[in-house]
Amino acid sequence: MKGILYDATKVKVCQAFYAVCDYAGLQGEWADKLWMDILSRRELYEELVYYIEHHTFLDKLKVRGYSLCDLYVWQMNRYNLIKDTGKNPRTCNKEKMAMQAFRSMADLLADPEDYGKRLEYGQGTDRL
Repeated sequence: MKGILYDATKVKVCQAFYAVCDYAGLQGEWADKLWMDILSRRELYEELVYYIEHHTFLDKLKVRGYSLCDLYVWQMNRYNLIKDTGKNPRTCNKEKMAMQAFRSMADLLADPEDYGKRLEYGQGTDRL
């Protein structure tokens, strides 16, 4: 078949994404929904590719002032609050926190007003 070009980039990104989700212990249905949300947002897909290649966030995408790094820290704070540890121990699954940051960003992109309020409202702790 002359003249047909095949770019396997998305296939490789998909495989790497599911490998990270599997390592993080995330269920397939959860990962499937996130993958579809990532594919529907070019800038979020770019962030994922960068994360897979560099194991850190590009932080180019910002919604309501929040970047993926901000959402990662927010996830860590939630984890610390739930586990009542005060800091994240070695047992904290950082890959899971990163994927949850991607989930939070997808939700923030889908509904910036509502999800932004959740982020700004806090973790349920008392505020003085």
